[in-house]
Order: sequence, then C-alpha cells, then structure tokens
Amino acid sequence: MCGIVGYIGREEASGILLKGLQELEYRGYDSAGLAIMGANGIQSFRAVGKLSNLEHKVGDYQSSGDVAAIGHTRWATHGKPTELNAHPHGLTHCQVVHNGIIENYIELRATVDTPFHSQTDTEVIAHIFEQQLAVADSPEKAFRSTLRKLQGAFAILLISERVPGRIFFARKGSPLQVGFSEHGCFFASSEAALIGQCLKATYIEDDQWGWATVSTLNLFDGLDQPVEPVADALPASSMAARKEGFRYFMEKEIYEQGNVLADVLTGRVQKDRLTLDEIPADWLQAFNSVTLCACGTSYHAALTASYLIERLAKVPTNVAIASEYRYRQPVMDKGGLFIVISQSGETADTLEVIKMARDNGVATLAFCNVDNSSIVRVADKSVLLRAGIEKGVASTKAFSAQVMSLWMLAVYWGQTKGILKDEELARELSAIRDAHEVIKIQPAIHERIHRLSKRYLHGHGFFFIGRDIFYPLALEGALKLKEISYLHAEGYPAGEMKHGPIALADAELFTIALMPKSTLYEKMKSNVEELSARDSTIMAITTEYFELADDIIQIRPYEHPMLEFFEMLVVVQLLSMEIAIRLGNDVDMPRNLAKSVTVE
Repeated sequence: MCGIVGYIGREEASGILLKGLQELEYRGYDSAGLAIMGANGIQSFRAVGKLSNLEHKVGDYQSSGDVAAIGHTRWATHGKPTELNAHPHGLTHCQVVHNGIIENYIELRATVDTPFHSQTDTEVIAHIFEQQLAVADSPEKAFRSTLRKLQGAFAILLISERVPGRIFFARKGSPLQVGFSEHGCFFASSEAALIGQCLKATYIEDDQWGWATVSTLNLFDGLDQPVEPVADALPASSMAARKEGFRYFMEKEIYEQGNVLADVLTGRVQKDRLTLDEIPADWLQAFNSVTLCACGTSYHAALTASYLIERLAKVPTNVAIASEYRYRQPVMDKGGLFIVISQSGETADTLEVIKMARDNGVATLAFCNVDNSSIVRVADKSVLLRAGIEKGVASTKAFSAQVMSLWMLAVYWGQTKGILKDEELARELSAIRDAHEVIKIQPAIHERIHRLSKRYLHGHGFFFIGRDIFYPLALEGALKLKEISYLHAEGYPAGEMKHGPIALADAELFTIALMPKSTLYEKMKSNVEELSARDSTIMAITTEYFELADDIIQIRPYEHPMLEFFEMLVVVQLLSMEIAIRLGNDVDMPRNLAKSVTVE
C-alpha cells in the first residue's frame, strides 16, 4: 500500500518529492515524510494524515545545490499512524524509507544497543546499517551486509551523510523503479510518479540491489553479480501507470488481494498466538453477545463473520443490515458488543446505527479502511483494514480484508477466552498464514474464466448458491455480477432452493454452485442435482470433477474451509468482471453507483 520516491540532482527536491508522493496517494496512506541530504546534512519532515499536512511541515524550506532525497507515504502495519512511526527513519547519519515487511525485525532489534524511537519494523534497517558501516570496508559492503540480515519483503531507499550524492536501494517482493533525465535520477514504487520526469525507467527485479548517483546506476543481483540496467519506455499517462498494466482498476485490485492479506497479518500473527493491539483481551471478555451491522458487501463480510465468531469464540451473534436496523426499534444488548463494518467509514446508514449504539450505552467496535473517518471517530475502538485506496466502485480487496480481519477477531476472541485448544488454534493460525498465498490468482484459472464467460451473457438470471460460510460468498458473488454486468443474479443458501426459487429453474437460468470439499459437499451435490434435473445450466466451482456440471472451475483442495473460501472468492470476482467486460461495461464505474453511500 505504501509509496516511496527518491531524487538525486540539483533541482529543488522537496517539490519533486511532494509531487511524486501525490502521484502515489491512490495506493493509500495514513502518514507521510521526506528527508533531503545536502551540503549541510539531512533535513527531515514527517506528518500524520494527508500530504497537505506534510506540505505545511515543509513550509518555506527549499533545498539548494546537490541533494539526495527520499520520501514515503505510509500505511500503518507495525505501530499506529503517528508522526514518530512515519517514515523516513534514521539514527545518527542515515535515513531510510521502506515498503513491505521485515519479518525478523524483533530479533534484529535485539542485536543492536542503539535506542529505538518508533514501533516500526523499518527503523531497524537504519540501526543495522550504521552498525555494519562501523565495521565494513565500504558503505556498499555495509548496505549489502544489512540486506543479508533482513527477512521478509521490501523496497528500500537509504541515504547517509557519510556517502553524499548517493541513494542505496534494494528490492525483494515490493515494486521499485528508477529513471534518469537531464535533471537527475528519480526513484518510485510506481511508474506513475516517474511520468513527466523521465521518458524511460528501469524496473528493479526481486533480489536486486545497488546504489545510484545523479547519472549512474550500479545494479547487482542476489549473488552480487553486476547487472546491466535495461530501461523501458514509460506509459503516456500517470492514470495508465496507476493501473500497472491491468485493463481496469477492479482487475488490479483483485490481483492485489494477496498483498493486502499479507498486510492485514503483519505484526498480528506470531508462531503460536494472534494479537490485535487495537482490542485489549480483557475488554473483549466482558461481552456476552455481538451484533454485526453493515451494508452491501460489508454486510456479506459480517454474515461470514457470524459463522466464525460463534464457531471459534462461542459468542451468540446477530447480523443486521444497517439501513433496516435503525428503523426496527431494536432492543440493544447493553452487555454485548456492537460491531460495524464499512470500507469508507462514511456509509450513512452504518454511521447512524453506531451512533445509536453509542447513545444506548453499548460498546462499539469498527472495522474500517479509512483512519479518522466518521465511523472510526464515533467507535470506542477500531481496526483498520489495511486494504489501501480502492478505486473500483465494486469492492474487492476491501471485502477480502474485512473477512480476514473478522476471522482474526474470531480466533483472537476464542484464544483469549481459552476456548480454542492448542491444536485448534494451531490449525486456524496455519490457515490464516496461508490465506494470502491462496488468494493469489493462478493465470490458468483466470484464462479459463475468461474463455467460459462468453457462454454466460444471456438468459434470464443467475443463482449463486452455497452453504455455511459459502452462503454469504454466494451473496457477494451475485452482488458483484449485478453491480458491474447489470444482469439479474441472486445468492441463496443451497438448501433453500426447494423452498421456492427452484421454480425459476430452466435451461436459461445459470447456477453458479460453490462446492467446497471441506464443507457439506454431499449436501451441495444433492442441491445441485435438483437444479440440474430441471435443466439449469450449472457452473461448479469445486476441487474435483463433478459429472452434472456443464462447466467446472477447479480450485485446489484445502482442509480448512476459509482457504477454499478465499480461492472461490477470486473466482466469482473474476467471473463477474469478465462477463461485464464482454458486455462492454466500464467495470470501474458501473452505472447508478457511488463508491461511498453517504446519504440514505
């Protein structure tokens, strides 16, 4: 989610960095900062909130002469969004910005005796570099020694007063590009920030590292062998660059979900336990029930969470649609917890129900993607989703972040109550760790969905059916299709087919059957057989061959149902998108819809 920029040259640097960071705002952030190294040392500025706050901090400052400068927009993972936790981080003579996760930062902190000033994993890079520089033959060797100690994913830019006119860089699993122009050398985590500054850019590959000057790039691979840089032409517009080669923002955001779930886990999942710093364990213990309230896609996440919370934490759970809840004169349990879920934090109906809970003396918890939003400000406590800015109107990565965060709440609650036995907790933690890999899209699956989508452009409607946690996923799949294709679709519990909806079944009704091997598989087969017998066209999303299906999208087998859930999620998202694209629709901006519903 975060963004980094860098510059080496003689131009005024603060304006270049701020302009570059503005181009990266779409990635999402909660704080920002920059550091500029010139003849008089390093000057740094940091601020919480929007870039306008950083601009205010910079004020009238202007760099002069030869400079090396770095900047960063941060999305909080380790440590809250505070000025102390904002990047850049430094020690005595260096400053560093970093995107990604340093997984072994706790162990690395114990190897240095210099004091730390933030809660971040990033700060340890500066401490290790200065420690290594004190004993290394050269700054280059010190930087390389530092990289060898880091475990995790990162894109790093580092400057040091001991090495003026240089930026050290490295990439492992997080994007980084560098370009040159007559004005100097430019770095960015997205090419959007390089457009207008450079005509071409070199894309740093995984495990590559090196250093740059105003006119030279020294690049090495993971075995420390020199690499000849190759520069590629940049896109014509920053908007195209922001899509990073994808046709639509929605497609890009579907593909980003693996990284999003990895961010959700950061700092929260340890070897044998789970922690949610935002929610004290003793605070949770007081509640004898929970009500989840939300709208649209967030309601589907709430419904999924209701299964998980009752199953893993043994807490009675109620789920309500926010737009209905506020008018039904609800009897609110003052001994319970009231949870609201919203991507924007400004959803009008959801905001009103959390105010209602507050006014009735009920404890409130918000799951939201936007810090300092109205809902977060009203809630007693909040958990940020860490999904970054979502440009597509139809929610994708925010939904997966919601489900993952709520699953973690259920496990954390069961863990703190002592309900989950050691082997049960280990099973949940193992699945949680695996989810960000499971949700990554297999190219062959996407290609198959693309090819099959041409068969599903007509007919009189779609049934998405599932059972257990796959029922709310069926609801979400149907909603996605309706939102962007404008075709009629409904989600149903599969067992409800025979209670009325099956009357619609014929050859022009498409059934999308979610058939996980881990959960009620035989019952699902029976429900699908009833629809097949009435000529409904069946697309089965399952782990194995199913003889009654007209089309099969085969996912990988998993023992834990949530892993099947996340892989099926990307299938229904891609299916809806491919159908909508074939129909000629703009999937990023579907008709009649807004990203944030701020009115009733």
